[in-house]
Amino acid sequence: MGELYLVGMGPGDLPGLTLAAKEALEGAEVVIGYSTYIKLLEEMGLLPGKEVVRKGMTEELDRAEEALEQALSGKRVALVSGGDPGIYGMAAPVLELMEERGFRRVDG
Repeated sequence: MGELYLVGMGPGDLPGLTLAAKEALEGAEVVIGYSTYIKLLEEMGLLPGKEVVRKGMTEELDRAEEALEQALSGKRVALVSGGDPGIYGMAAPVLELMEERGFRRVDG
């Protein structure tokens, strides 16, 4: 099994990107996200040499499923979300799909 990072873009510019988010993007083999966010990351120079998957505005579940499948196949995947992925972001669809596949969630 690979790794899946839910990466928040903060306000959408390089100075607003946390160090942890930047490191997750740099370490990822695959970066999946809404096409506008992917474009911003390309402009920041963070995606060279990465497999990039762009999806449209209403394709959140498709993005989540693609990210989970890629991670389950052994890849390091960054699933990009605007702002904080836990607030109106990609965390909810990913957790929903993980629970459907029998993963256990432990909140703290």
